[in-house]
Amino acid sequence: MEVRNLKVKVVCKKELQKELEERLKKAGFQISMDADFVLKEVDYKQLGFLGQKDDAYTLITYQDILYIEAFDHDVFLKTMSASYKIKEKLYEIALLLEDEGFVRINKSQVVNIKAIKSMIPSFNSRMNILMKNKDMLYVSRNYLANFKESIGFK
Repeated sequence: MEVRNLKVKVVCKKELQKELEERLKKAGFQISMDADFVLKEVDYKQLGFLGQKDDAYTLITYQDILYIEAFDHDVFLKTMSASYKIKEKLYEIALLLEDEGFVRINKSQVVNIKAIKSMIPSFNSRMNILMKNKDMLYVSRNYLANFKESIGFK
């Protein structure tokens, strides 16, 4: 892939954002929110996500998030009381939240481990998980080993 065609999203402290974007532009990268790659500052901590519901925007903190899921090209964040559309891509979210107690459970969902009410083993090397809001999700076979490790179950 040629560098000129590569889109990059920069995730860092506000004071570094402009400088990093300028350097990347000079090197031939395109800066875009709809990026092929994410450049994330090592110790960067985001406060939460800006979620849209109807015409209103709300800042949702990590502890309020039960799970995040993707449908087609849209990503939705689920809390106890509502569902919000967010701009981030699911792979970005999984990267941003891996140190915050979140884990990917299948190709379209990332869950907050603290929001799990119970887990029920299922057939075909899968596991069903009941969330605190009573939504039932499933851990697919491909993500089961990583999920078990994340919750301390081996």
